[in-house]
Parts: sequence; structure tokens; C-alpha cells
Amino acid sequence: MGIHRPRPLGRSQRRQPRRRHGRLLRLARFPRRCRLRSRRRRRPRRLGRALARPQPRSRGDLAVIPRRLRLRNFLSYRDCELDFSPLHLATLAGKNGDGKSALLDAITWALWGEARGRVEDDRIRHGADDMRVELDFEVDSDRYRVLRKRTRGRSGALDFFQVDSQGGLRPITGGTSRETQTELNRRVHMDHQTFINSVFLVQGRSNEFTTQTPSKRKEVLRKVLGLDRYEELSRHANDRRRTAEADAAIEERLIGDDEERLAEAPAVGEKLEAVACERKDVRFRLEAAETEAEELRLAAAEHQRRERAVADAGDHLASRDEAVERRTEAIAGLERDLETVRERLAHAPRVEEAYEQLQQARDEERAFADLASEARGLEDAIATAESEIAQERRGLQTTIGGLSEQHERALALVATLPALREEESGLDRERARLNQLDADIQGERDAATEAQRLQAERSHEAGGYKARAQDLKDREATLAGAEGEPLCPGCRKPLTPDELHATVQQYKEERRHLGDQYKKAQAAVDEAKAAAARHQGRAADLQRERTDLDGRVRSCAQALAGHLTEAGNAEAALPDLAARLAALSQTVETDAFAPEARERRSAACDHLSALGYDRERHAASRQQIAELQPAEGDYNALTEAKARAEGLGDRIAEAREELRRENEERTEAREALAEARAELDASQDVSARLAAVEDAVAECRDRLTTLDKEHGRLEERRDALQELAARVEEAKDRLAAARDAAQLHEDLAKAFGRDGVQAMLIEQSLPELERITNGLLDQLTEGRGRTQVSLRTQRESASGKPVETLDINISDDL
Repeated sequence: MGIHRPRPLGRSQRRQPRRRHGRLLRLARFPRRCRLRSRRRRRPRRLGRALARPQPRSRGDLAVIPRRLRLRNFLSYRDCELDFSPLHLATLAGKNGDGKSALLDAITWALWGEARGRVEDDRIRHGADDMRVELDFEVDSDRYRVLRKRTRGRSGALDFFQVDSQGGLRPITGGTSRETQTELNRRVHMDHQTFINSVFLVQGRSNEFTTQTPSKRKEVLRKVLGLDRYEELSRHANDRRRTAEADAAIEERLIGDDEERLAEAPAVGEKLEAVACERKDVRFRLEAAETEAEELRLAAAEHQRRERAVADAGDHLASRDEAVERRTEAIAGLERDLETVRERLAHAPRVEEAYEQLQQARDEERAFADLASEARGLEDAIATAESEIAQERRGLQTTIGGLSEQHERALALVATLPALREEESGLDRERARLNQLDADIQGERDAATEAQRLQAERSHEAGGYKARAQDLKDREATLAGAEGEPLCPGCRKPLTPDELHATVQQYKEERRHLGDQYKKAQAAVDEAKAAAARHQGRAADLQRERTDLDGRVRSCAQALAGHLTEAGNAEAALPDLAARLAALSQTVETDAFAPEARERRSAACDHLSALGYDRERHAASRQQIAELQPAEGDYNALTEAKARAEGLGDRIAEAREELRRENEERTEAREALAEARAELDASQDVSARLAAVEDAVAECRDRLTTLDKEHGRLEERRDALQELAARVEEAKDRLAAARDAAQLHEDLAKAFGRDGVQAMLIEQSLPELERITNGLLDQLTEGRGRTQVSLRTQRESASGKPVETLDINISDDL
């Protein structure tokens, strides 16, 4: 899209072409880069020649084609929708202020959030709170929709969608507005600065490109030609070059470290050979020591067997000596027992007589014990009967005490009846006061409701005055801000200045009158509001008074009802209480209670008197049993002695036979011990030599284990160094490849850089740009002059060296 105002460039600013109301709007595409060739098409001379109709796009020649534009509250537009689909070339024509530039500003604001004016809220239509612009466009056969909106006093919002073939929307909005704008710039292939310096001539800034510095003009030309891709390729090449150089540095450092470790390879080989020789010698010495140790173990085992035989023979002899000693002691003990039994048998008549006396005393004590048990039962029955009598007496006395307290309390309650009836009359008067308070509260609430109704009516009336005044104020603002000739708000006819002034004065007079009416209505609202508050406050005070009085009445009525009921019951029960109290007192005084218990006590006393139990004789029997108690032990010992006396003789004879046999076994054990000691003296003790040889074997094994580990470690180290050497060779190959890659990408970065392909493409495009520009200038001057533009990319500096630039030279010969 481009907006072209016929205006000469360069120094010839004195003669400017006639200002036209028309604008040329090209709806074909936003070119990503200038085309080096174009096909001319004839257009009316008055509008000049438009840009060439777009040719089929080659690879990388992308265009932005607007399809539909929707506006709401943007600048002077309230709600508008434009469909560009059937159009290829269009002209926007109209008077100043009709909104031609506003449509172009809506497109630029939708795409980049930029438009005329620095304050965002100034773009919102007067009287509205938000604005919204929605643009549908195509890029390389892909259709998109961008929606930008803003609310007054707040930040805006940006939404970006891709439209599929069925008309569905796929969101491609970023996480923030900045991310969404970056994605939008990528899809349309330019930012706002490139747009206003190449495709779109902003109103009043048609020389935007020419007033830029040479470096900025060259940057714009680079973006228009689509050379950003080459810049990106150059950056990628530099990134890969740096990566390759970093890889090369890493490989070089690793190779150096590995070669330092490879320097120890000869020493490792020498150590491995020395360890192998020592390990062979140690194995030979170990075999000899193990053979000698096996022979010494056999000799030591035989010597130990003979030592164990001597020890066993000694143990056997000791056990025989112990057996003979034990048997001798046993025979002496049997003989002592036989003598003791004979002594006990000599006292048999005296022991038997004492035992007979003990049995007689026990029989007598059992008879007395039976009588004592029966006497204790009778005594317990007497005690139980007396306990029941005493318990019955205590129960009657407790009942009499309770009845006395009830009688006294009933008398006191009957005495309070006159005062309670007087209090009941007072409660009736309080209830009448409650009814009067209810009537007063309802009256205050009705008055408050009426005041609130009046307040609502006056408030609604005041709102009507305010709305009518605001409508008149909006009409004044519309008439004051109208562009061109104002129209009458009622009949929509043009107004003369006098009519406009009269209309405005009429609106002001009506607004003053409405203001007076509004103040009166507002005063009535305030008065009704105050009256409602007073009535509500009075009703609240009365309600609190009623609540307190009702609580007191309820509490007193409840307590009074209970007291009256209690006093009445006491008055009715008073005669019965007096009769019961007199009857119970007579029963206690005459002992006319517990007759059954009294009969049981009398019967038990009579039976105990007839039983004839003598406690002193019972105690004497127990004393006699205690004195004769040892006779039972003597009698048992006498019985046992009689039984033992029969077998002690036989046992003594058997023990003496066993002693003879054990003496013979002890003699044989002494002979076996002497024979074992002779065999032990004939053998040699080799334990010291065996210990020394085993120490030598252990030392050889430990050393062999150490050597095996060292040999394995050296072999692993040798293998690791061999693998390391192979890796060093591979690393050298990678180092060479990384250096080649770094050099290659360095060359590519220069080739794709600004001094390479980009400079070449700019040089190739300048002649075609000069030809097209000069042709357009010739058409704009309608052949009445000769204005030529030439572009130069190099100039000499003060020192005579060439400097990269982009100068625009304009020659004007009209």
C-alpha cells in the first residue's frame, strides 16, 4: 500500500504543485523489496502513474494484501467496515476533515500500533471510552487477522490470528504485546520505520526518507530489498564460526593434556617388566615354603596326638583316684547312719507314748472348735438384728427431719402469697405499655416509608434534569467541534453563524433553567432524606425501649408464675405434712418399729445360753497341742529309722565290693599313663619351625597379591595409554576439521555480510531505482521540467579514502 503526494524532491522547494484532495490508495501489496523490473500501465494524467501491477512472485518476494477493515470509535469513525476484496486500485477523495487519513492511520495502527499524534487516548472518538480496529490481510497466500483495541486511561490489547480455508481462527498471539508485535513484524516482513520510509508517505512527512542520515537510508534500502535474510545468514555463519573455533580450542587443549599423559608410557612398560620378573621369583619361593610347611604340619599333628594321649591318660587316672576317694567316703557315711538308727531305736517306748497323748488332745480340740463355730453364728445373728433395728431408727429420724423442713418451708411460702398477687397486677400495667409502644413504632415506620418514597420521586426528577442538561451540553460540543459547515441537530440543515450562535445561546439558557430545577429537586431530596432518617431513628429508639421492656416483662412473668404455683401447692399440702410428722414421732417414742429383727435377736440369745460352750477349756486344749507338737516329728523319725535299719547292712557290703574294683582300675590307669609319656618323649616338637615357615608362606602370598595388583594396574594403565593414543589421533582429525569449518564459515560470513552479497545487490538495484524514480518525477511534473535523481553509495572522505554512504543527488531544471 502506498500514499503518493505529487511533490518534487531536493532543492526545488519554491515551486510546489497544486494541492489535490484526492489520495491514491494501492491495495495490491506491501512490497518486501523493490522489484528490479516492472510492467508499466497507463493511468489518468491527473493522478499520475501508480506503481506497476504486481507480477507473479518469485521466491522471497512476499506481499501484504489488505482484504477487510473494521473500525469502531477510531478518530472520527464511530462504526465502519470496508471490504477491499473486489478492489485492485482505489482513490480516496474528499474534503479536508472527511477522514481519508484516518482510514490509513487505522491500518498502520492495527499493524504496528503507530499513527498520527503522540497521545494514544486522543485517537479515541469524542464521547467514547474505547476504540477497536480489525484488519484482515494476506501474505504469500496465507490470510491473517489482527485486532488492536484500547480503553481510555488503560493499556491496549493486541490479538493476532491466522485464518484457515474454512474461515476459522487459529491464535498466534504471544505471551505479551511485545512478543505478538514481533511475530506480526515477522509475518509482514517489515517494521513501522521501514514502512513509512519506503511504502507509505505520511501526511506532512513525504521527505522522511531523504532527511534520514546516509546510514539510516541504506538500512531502509536493505530492508526494502529483503537483505535481512543475508544478514541473518551472516550472523548464523559467524555463530557457527565461533562454535567451530571453540570446538577447535577445546580439541587443542585436550590434545595437549593427552600428550602430556602419553609421556609416561615408556616408564609404565619398564615397571610392568620389573613386576613380572619379581612375581615369578616370589611364586617359586612360595611353592618351596608351602611344601616344607605341609611336611612340618604332619609332624606337628603326630606330636600333638601323643600329647593328647598323655593328657587323656592323666585325666583317666585322676578320675579313678576321685572314684576311690568318693567310694571310701560313702562307706564311712553308711556306717555313721547305721549307728544313728540304732540310737533312735533305743528311745522307741517314750516317743510312742508322747505321740498317743498328742492325738487325744487334737480330738478334744476339734469338739470345742465345732461348738465355737455355732456360737459365732449366733453372735453374728444377734449383731445383725441389732444393726437392723438401729438402721430403722435412723431412717425414721431422717424422715421426721425432712418432713419438719417441708412443713417450715410451706409455712414460709404461704406467707408470700399477698405480695406475689400485688406483683402480678404490676405486670398487667407493663403489658399495656408494650401495646402502646407497638402502635408508636408502626407510626414512625410509616412516616419514614413516605419520606423515602418522596425522596425517590425527587431524585428521579433531578436525574431527568441532569440528563437533559448533559444532552444539551453534548449538542453544544458537537456544534463547536464540527468540521466545515455545522448542521442543525434537529432538522440536519446547515446553520449560518448567527443561527449557530442563537442555537448555542438557547442551549445555554435551557441548561441554566434545568440547573435551577435540578438544585430545587436536589434540595427536596435532601429534606426528604433527613425526614426519613429522623423517623427511622425515632422508630429505632422506640424499638429498643420495647425490646428492653418486653424482656423484663417476660422474665418477671415467668418467675412470678413459678412462685405463685409453688406457694399454692405449699398451702394445699400443709395439713397432710402436719399429720404425717405427728404419726412418725409417736412411732419412734414407743419403739413400735422393726418387730421381726427384735424377735430374731431374742431367739438367738436364748439358743446361745443353752449351747454350753467353754472358752477356757478350748484354750487349754490348744496349749496342750502346742506343747506336744514335737512328738509328731520324733514319731516320724522313729518310723523312718526302723525302715532304714533293715537295708543299711546290705548297702555297706555292696559299697566295699565296688571299692575293690575301682582300686584295680586305678592301677591300670597308672600303667597306661607311663606308656603314653614314654611315646611322647620319643617324638620331636616342630611347632616353632612350622610357625616360621607359615610366616614365610604368608609373607610370600601377601607380596604375590601386591605384585598381582600392581601388574594388573600397570596393564590397565598400558591399555589406557594405548587407547589414549588412538583418541589423540582422532582428536587431531577433529581439530583439523574444526579449523576448516571455522575458516569456511568466516568466508561465508564475509560473503553474506554488508560488504559482500548485500553490497553487490544494492549496487545492482540502484540503476533500476534511479530509472523508476526519474520516470515517476517526469510524470508528476507533466513534462514541464526535468528533475533528475541519482544515488551514490561511495564518496571520498577528507583524507581521500572511499567511505560507504547512500547520498541522494537531485538536479531540478524546470
